[in-house]
Amino acid sequence: SRVVVNHLAKWLVVNGACRDSAYRNRTLISMARISRRSLRIRDLPLFSLERPWATVCDADGRLSLRFFEPRYVELARRVLPPRGKGSFGYLEGRTASAGGAGVLAQIEKFSWTGPGKEEGSGPVIVVAREAHRFRILAARKEAVAASEPPLSLAHVQLLTDRDLLRGSARDAWNYWMQELPTGDTGDDLGVDSSEMVTRTHVSDNSSPTPRTRVSRVQAGTTLVVRQSASVFESPESWRSSSRIAAGEWVVADGPARMVEGYMMVPIKPTGAVELMMLREAPNSNEPELPSEEDLQAAAAQQSETTSLISGASQGRGRRRCRRSV
Repeated sequence: SRVVVNHLAKWLVVNGACRDSAYRNRTLISMARISRRSLRIRDLPLFSLERPWATVCDADGRLSLRFFEPRYVELARRVLPPRGKGSFGYLEGRTASAGGAGVLAQIEKFSWTGPGKEEGSGPVIVVAREAHRFRILAARKEAVAASEPPLSLAHVQLLTDRDLLRGSARDAWNYWMQELPTGDTGDDLGVDSSEMVTRTHVSDNSSPTPRTRVSRVQAGTTLVVRQSASVFESPESWRSSSRIAAGEWVVADGPARMVEGYMMVPIKPTGAVELMMLREAPNSNEPELPSEEDLQAAAAQQSETTSLISGASQGRGRRRCRRSV
């Protein structure tokens, strides 16, 4: 009948549109990943004065340096023409590690001051300006001379204007990257300090690497949601399975880690949330940790919520939520 034909036609149109919409969403997500990965630099040589760029540059935003240590002379050889394009990393901290912040510095002027002022001969004077800000994804050290400090190299993610939005995103990053006082064990989070994973690095003066607040997030840590956030299927997934409202409590299922430029923390019973959307739970009036039955009930509820979320909203969830600072 005509009614049946009309219903069939509508069904074909709707389903075709849904398939097209899902395809477009998948394409956009893939394009976003490709675009973000194109803003990465591997083995970027690092230099540091252990202070933020804004506190060491001049009024015009430029920084004049004289590289004389063997590791930094080697840095200059690698980044200056003809081998490089004049870019090096300025680390705004003591030690290069995942999650650290810095500036991609572009050298505008340089002059070798060694014997004969030949290229690569001895100390070099450079004048650099800030080109981009970056976040470190991974770091390593490379020996350049016997009995001399090694050169730090990093795999970095350049940050876009959206990443650098001021306000809550920047405040959240500063909150989690805050250095902890010496002797802080994280007991106020209800985590067994003997199970905490800490990283130490023996620097030139054999002093330990400062620990940050994010290092206290471990399996069993209770966190409170600061603003409504998407729950992703895993730290590596871009698919949103549900949402959690501001004020809710979650329990971490492991330490936070950097995934494609985002600091992600796995949560119980399943899923992962961007750490920037969370805060440490207050010490007072702390609720009891959920029982096994509570976790199973939450998993069932989350599974029901997943089936109600459309493909379009799944594609948009992470792009709306995740921000780097």
